Amino acid sequence: MAESPTVGDALGLVQDGRVALMAGDTYTARQFFRRALEIDPEHVDALIGLTGTVRAYREKREYLLHALTIDPANSEARAILAQVEAHLTAGEVLAPGGVQVRTPVSSTSADTPAQTGTLYCCNHPRRETGLRCTSCDRPICAECVRMAAVGQLCPTCARARRPVNYQVSAGSLALSAVVALVYGLFSSVVAGFALGMIGYFGLYLALIFGPMAGELLVRLLERVNRKRGRSVQIVVGLCYGLAAAPVVLLFFSLGLIIFVIATLVTAVTRLR
Repeated sequence: MAESPTVGDALGLVQDGRVALMAGDTYTARQFFRRALEIDPEHVDALIGLTGTVRAYREKREYLLHALTIDPANSEARAILAQVEAHLTAGEVLAPGGVQVRTPVSSTSADTPAQTGTLYCCNHPRRETGLRCTSCDRPICAECVRMAAVGQLCPTCARARRPVNYQVSAGSLALSAVVALVYGLFSSVVAGFALGMIGYFGLYLALIFGPMAGELLVRLLERVNRKRGRSVQIVVGLCYGLAAAPVVLLFFSLGLIIFVIATLVTAVTRLR
């Protein structure tokens, strides 16, 4: 008998939704948040997460008002709602699909001369810009922009809000590398012997079991450190390929090559 979804499942879905949102995949993020709300209709974090998956400011406001109805003291929902209300008051309907530009304003600070009202990037003092971080309000150039649920962030604020899954240390990368090396060697040896004994039918099995092996590698990595991101993708892809390459040369069968490629592509794609 299948187990009923729990609050813990909803928390996991919200975390997955945030990861997808940070990766720029708003469609997948929206599915995760909605599934979390199906389990727990009053999950405030899921409602807040949904605001980052839609462009209409009125729709954002509805999600935020619903969240504040459940938890009136939620500071994150109030902060985002204040930004949304400001955009609606200004007559804006849709959030920008790209970088949000603000009109430069006068200031007496060193970075913003009062005579011209020109803004200069806080990280690149010689670059003029019309952008500001929506969290700390510091001026940032296009190179420093990190997109967020509402507006854009500077690199410092983006790192502070980055999901734990994407906060990768050298130790985490080393652990992922070891797992990928061991798994790559073991899985390719097993596949080499198995597919070699089956013959041409092994080509079809390679297409089926390759993605399954890639998914298993991702599950193992999640049990070890639950880290994702570009650096993890590169390390796991290289280490798995290095471990499997000698075995592929030893057996040199088309079925094994297909198996290794399918495993590698699946694992790297899933670790995004």
